[in-house]
Amino acid sequence: MESSRPQLSRQRPVWMWAGAAAGLGLALTMFLNNSRSRPHPATPHTATRTFVVSGTVVLGDATSFISDVHGGCTGTGAHADVTDGAMVLITTTGGLAAGRLTDPQALTDGTCQFRFSVPGVPSGQDAYLVMVAEQDLLQYAEQELTGTSVHLRVD
Repeated sequence: MESSRPQLSRQRPVWMWAGAAAGLGLALTMFLNNSRSRPHPATPHTATRTFVVSGTVVLGDATSFISDVHGGCTGTGAHADVTDGAMVLITTTGGLAAGRLTDPQALTDGTCQFRFSVPGVPSGQDAYLVMVAEQDLLQYAEQELTGTSVHLRVD
């Protein structure tokens, strides 16, 4: 018996990946150029301390995801890139750290939730740019990303 649901293609056209890479490159260039405008005192090189950012990513608009028969979910439309295994990138002037979305669940409150964990995030930075899948960059302070589980809403 065939399903009446449309099949989602996991492949993206090359131009989408090129556009996403160009957009990320532009955002990183702007971020790094802005951070270089402030003078930094000369200090001896020391090992950078890092921390882990863990939490959930939520799609809360019922039109931004579909559920499957196993209780999972995946993004649709403008959020089609928010899927199991999609990248979570955290960028600072001190470096880049990456993790992946895992464990997609369609919850009874009408939302779609993914878990994520990003190890190796440099501490002591002025700002942290977070990109989930190919969605817009969001800026956070370190205090917002440490301590408790981080809750990111991307719709």
